[in-house]
Amino acid sequence: MTRVVMMDIDGALMDTNYLHVEAWARAFAGLGVHAPRVEIHKQVGRGSEQLIREFVEDEKAVHRASELHTEFYGELQKYGYPLPGARELIADLSNKGYELWFVTSTKPEELENHQKQLESEGRISGIVHSSDVENSKPAPDIFELTLEKANTSPEETIALGDAIWDIKAAKAAGIRTVSALTGGAFDEEDLKDADDMAVYKDCSTLLGSDFPE
Repeated sequence: MTRVVMMDIDGALMDTNYLHVEAWARAFAGLGVHAPRVEIHKQVGRGSEQLIREFVEDEKAVHRASELHTEFYGELQKYGYPLPGARELIADLSNKGYELWFVTSTKPEELENHQKQLESEGRISGIVHSSDVENSKPAPDIFELTLEKANTSPEETIALGDAIWDIKAAKAAGIRTVSALTGGAFDEEDLKDADDMAVYKDCSTLLGSDFPE
């Protein structure tokens, strides 16, 4: 029986993946690296340092790319908004008594805005961020820490994500996953090949299913 639902934010609950892609593209361009946006998109969901190292190698450039991304995303984040059914799914699961946790690479300074838009205050039990662990997705650390904080087992838990990085990380922690296609970088075949249980169009279709059971 499922007791705990772990939820990614960017791409699963918030329509922000494409904003991050643009912010990263501008950050890399500022370093003289013109990375194809399609390739950046496929890396969104991993920890930022892992993402950056796919495109730049110099240590100083890695740090500067992160700074530039924060700067550019700060200008773009006002264009992000909840994906279809995200607010309603959070409210529905909370009202049914499920324990909800945000498990995310979203930077702490972005979380306040997301929580406000998702109307999640008082509905989630906690947030575990990639900065809380040594290794970010696709390593299982962030899910293992959430299991510990939630005092739950993998068998009582299910995770919602949008990218193969979510699936690989959750699977390595023994947690079942379902995905929404709203992240945009991966199609249904990609996600199922990564060992996803089920793929949904968006959160609104999850509302009409038997999720999370």
